[in-house]
Amino acid sequence: MNRDGNALIRFRQLGPSDRTAIAGLAAAAFDGNRFYQNALGLDARRFALYWDAFFHLALRDSAAAVYGLEQNGRLEAAAAVAFDGFPRASRGARYLLTLLRRLGFRAWLRYLRFVRAYERVMRRPAPERQLEACGLWLFVRPDAASAGLGSRLARDSIEAVRARGKLLITGLVDASNRPLLSFYHRLAFAVTPPFPFAGMPAAVIERWLVSRDAPLEALKEGAPCSS
Repeated sequence: MNRDGNALIRFRQLGPSDRTAIAGLAAAAFDGNRFYQNALGLDARRFALYWDAFFHLALRDSAAAVYGLEQNGRLEAAAAVAFDGFPRASRGARYLLTLLRRLGFRAWLRYLRFVRAYERVMRRPAPERQLEACGLWLFVRPDAASAGLGSRLARDSIEAVRARGKLLITGLVDASNRPLLSFYHRLAFAVTPPFPFAGMPAAVIERWLVSRDAPLEALKEGAPCSS
C-alpha cells in the first residue's frame, strides 16, 4: 500500500466478497470492446451476466487469481489470470450450466466455440503449462484509464504471479488495437504477428520471467529472474 499524490493506492488479491465490484468493473472496462463482444457474440447485457458468472468461478478456484488495485478504497483496476487445471472439473460444470441459463442456448453454444478456438490458439506443451499464468485479462475503469493504473496493476500482478512460481505469462489480445500492443511491448511482452480469430485480427502476448537460455527442467526449479 502506498500513496500517489494524495491518493491511497492498494494492491491486493481479490476474493469472493469482491465479486460484485469486479464484475461491475469488468463490464464497464469492456463496454464497447468490439473484439471480445464480437468474438463471444454477446451484447452488453449478456456480457455483464458473463462477467458475473466468470468471477463467481475465478474468485473461488485455486487455479486462478484475480488481483485488484484500489484507490481511496474504490476498485479502479483488476487483472485475472488462470493456471494449469483451471477450471476445476466440478466448478467448471456448474459454471457452464450457469452460463446456459443466463445467456440462452445459442449464445452458450457460441461461447463454447470461442473457448475451443481459444484453447487451440493458446495451447502450449505440458511442461510449459505448469509454469504458465494464462489468459491475462486487464480491466481499468474508463474514468481512470489515463492515470497509469493499468501499467502499475500489470507490474504488480506480474510480481504476484512470479511469487507463485509461475514463470510465463500469456494472453490473447486485439491485434488491431495499436495502443494496447504498445502497452504490452512497454511491459516487455513479445507479441505475435496478427492472425484471424473469430472473424477478428488477434495476437498472442507472452512474457517469460526467467532467462530462456536454461533448460526447461531448470526453469521449473527456479532460474535467475529477468528484469
